[in-house]
Amino acid sequence: MLSDPWGHSRYCFTPIASYIVDTPKAALLATVVGKMSPVTMATYKKFGDDFLHEPRTSSTTLAQIAVAASIADPDNIKAFFSKAQKFHLNGVHIPFWRDVAMSCPSKFFNPEMLHHFHKQFGDHDAKWCINVLGSAEIDFRFSILQSVTGFCHFKEGISSLKQVTGRTFRTFNVILLGLSLGMPPSSGKKHMTI
Repeated sequence: MLSDPWGHSRYCFTPIASYIVDTPKAALLATVVGKMSPVTMATYKKFGDDFLHEPRTSSTTLAQIAVAASIADPDNIKAFFSKAQKFHLNGVHIPFWRDVAMSCPSKFFNPEMLHHFHKQFGDHDAKWCINVLGSAEIDFRFSILQSVTGFCHFKEGISSLKQVTGRTFRTFNVILLGLSLGMPPSSGKKHMTI
C-alpha cells in the first residue's frame, strides 16, 4: 500500500525497472541454461551474427515452463529438468519475477558496465589494436607516457597484461585510441585504418 499526494492509500505494484548482474547470473535468473542469451532467444552459436533475434519475453519463458511442467512433474527434478532443457531452460519452474507486473527479462536485465564494456574493450578491441599495430610499438608508446596521479601507468606496456581490474581497463580504454591514431601498421601486417 502506498499513499498518493492526497493521503489516500493505493494498492500499487512496482515493476522491475532494472536488474544489473553479470551474464551468468542473468542467465540463471532468466531461467535459461548458461549458453543462452538472457534477453533474446539466441543460442551461443548465434551470438554476434547480424540477425536481430526476438526478445526473451516473460510470456514466452513462462509458456515454455508450463509446457515442460505439463509433460513432467516439477517435483520430479530429473524428469522436469530433461524436459525444460528442450526449451533451453535451466529447470527453475517458479521464477521470482513471474508475478511482478510488467516484468520481462528482455527489458529489466541491463548490461553490467565492467563485463560488457570495459572488459569487452580489453579482450577484443585492445587485442585487435595490438595485433594490427604490433605489440612492441603499442608497449613503447604506453611506456613513454607521463605518469599522472589517479591513473595507472603502464611502464611495461599493455600487450602482456593478464589479469587487470576494471579501473585498469577503464584507464587504457581512454588512452589506447589516442595512442593508436597515426601509427603505421607493423611490418608484415595488412594496412588497416583506425
